[in-house]
Amino acid sequence: GVQFERYADDIVCHCKTEQEAIALQSTLNKRFSECGLTLHPEKTKIVYCKSWINKAEYERVSFDFLGFTFRPRLVKTRKGPYRVCFLPAISQKAAKRIRSSINEWPWQKWQQCDIAVIIRYSRNKLRGWMNYYGEQGKAEIANILFHFDKKLSRWALRKYKKVRTLIQAAKRVNAFRRRNRHLLAHWNRACLQG
Repeated sequence: GVQFERYADDIVCHCKTEQEAIALQSTLNKRFSECGLTLHPEKTKIVYCKSWINKAEYERVSFDFLGFTFRPRLVKTRKGPYRVCFLPAISQKAAKRIRSSINEWPWQKWQQCDIAVIIRYSRNKLRGWMNYYGEQGKAEIANILFHFDKKLSRWALRKYKKVRTLIQAAKRVNAFRRRNRHLLAHWNRACLQG
């Protein structure tokens, strides 16, 4: 009767009490050992979903699942006051992977190209990240995708001889972004609300 989500070999089980979670973990350990398997010792843990309703103190109040970190977060409710809710947002590991991916793009090769080449190359990747991670935390993923804007500023600094400093390059990129918000998902003002 325990509800759960599963993707490949990752599973999150929802228990109502700590005792139910401990009993489930014991049952799973037994069942897995009967099949010649073991639960991952570091990933298998009991986590308390702390919020403004669940206020008890526990050691573990966060976990990662499918690129998201679920943890207590301060959010503004529809009626106005801020409350602590147990919600997901992009994990540090996923954010680092995105930044590394952007760093690996062929920025050196693009020195001879127009910005349109960079936009064509990056548009679908940036939109994919924004759509996946923006479903739960648009502001967090938009901040991470700002790394692309910084790389674009460095590209502009090397590309244009009239641009002498990184600040000038960033101003040029920001002006281009304001004129072309429709080009990239994280530039779209409507996507950044919420």
